[in-house]
Amino acid sequence: MWHPFIRYGLLRIFYPCLMIFGTIGNILCLKILLRKRFRRQSTCQYLCILAVIDILFIYLRSTRYVYRYVYNVDVRNTSLWICRSFTFFSSTLSHLASWILVIVSFDRYFIIKHLFVSRHASLRVRKSSCILILIVCIANLHYFHIVGTNIPLRIPVDQFDHENVTETFNYTLHFVCMAQPRYDGFFRLYVPFFDLLFVAIIPFCLMIFTNIGIIRTTMRSNMLFTTSKKQQRNNRLTIMLLSVTLAFMLLTCPSVIYICINRLKSSRTVSNTKLLVIDLLESLWYTKHALNFILYTLSGQDFRREFLKLLACSRYKSSNQLNNHNNESIDIRVSVYTNNSPLINRRRLEQRREQCDGTNNNRSAMLVSNSSHLTTPPRTARDFIVLATYSSSQTATSGTSELGRSSSLTTRTSLQ
Repeated sequence: MWHPFIRYGLLRIFYPCLMIFGTIGNILCLKILLRKRFRRQSTCQYLCILAVIDILFIYLRSTRYVYRYVYNVDVRNTSLWICRSFTFFSSTLSHLASWILVIVSFDRYFIIKHLFVSRHASLRVRKSSCILILIVCIANLHYFHIVGTNIPLRIPVDQFDHENVTETFNYTLHFVCMAQPRYDGFFRLYVPFFDLLFVAIIPFCLMIFTNIGIIRTTMRSNMLFTTSKKQQRNNRLTIMLLSVTLAFMLLTCPSVIYICINRLKSSRTVSNTKLLVIDLLESLWYTKHALNFILYTLSGQDFRREFLKLLACSRYKSSNQLNNHNNESIDIRVSVYTNNSPLINRRRLEQRREQCDGTNNNRSAMLVSNSSHLTTPPRTARDFIVLATYSSSQTATSGTSELGRSSSLTTRTSLQ
């Protein structure tokens, strides 16, 4: 009864909002984690990779439901290439999102145990990430071979012969993104079991092991040694990581386990209640990939500070642009050219004139103060050239605008 309304709400409201919120949140995570305070730490570099994976995962999974709502057809059933590519990347991103958290948990555990050197963090992250992506892609290549088939559809056709009506059937082939008949048993038994192990159960157990080790090591070091500023910063980063892994355990693992167990069952018909539960669990699973920004903000004090600095920096830049446009700015330069080398001084004077004339959005002028007493270095001629330049921009007031006056003058003077 409630299933059509809930599915309509998920398709019409939830998934479009998830795409928007998830994109903005993960882009902010990238922007903050790549700042100078975080980018040198291997944990933050892994979390940046996780943010990219989350963006791709949200768009790939949510697009399927939005496309179904708009066109009333599954996007995977449109062509063989889309079917196999969509299934491959969907499974690959699911595995990567789980195993990146496993790797970052082990990395954090080894850092706390002082088994990793911090100066090799970037190289370590690149190598481990490339190896992980290569292994996961190879493990999911079977989708390019087993999914995508044509099934016959029986279309009834009524034929009228005088007063008799005979019903016949026309058969046509329709493409469906499902396992081919010879791989149907493999797809129904081994693929869900494979996803159940490598997306949920094994990552869950490894994260439990590493997180317990991280918590015990951190508590022991805080009790035995005096906590320094660097140790406090590492503790805050550890808490931020633990919040992400906890969200994975609470949102991703139950959803994946239920969905995979339901796929292992051989029944081809599914009740509306099971469909409703699957839809809700899938929405929780996808929500986890959009919650990282909130989790980092709530659990990470340093992350909050950098986020506030980012907001303040954007406001400061916008206010500076307005001030530079509205307020008057004056730039005064004074140059003294002695008369020891007339040719060199004349060239310098011409170059300075060209620079003054080529200044954009400014009015330049050359001023000479006859009453100014300047001190020149020893062994200089008494005759010298004084070149002063200034530029003024437009000043905007409430009702009027004034332009600074400009004049140009070059003179030769001598010491008094």
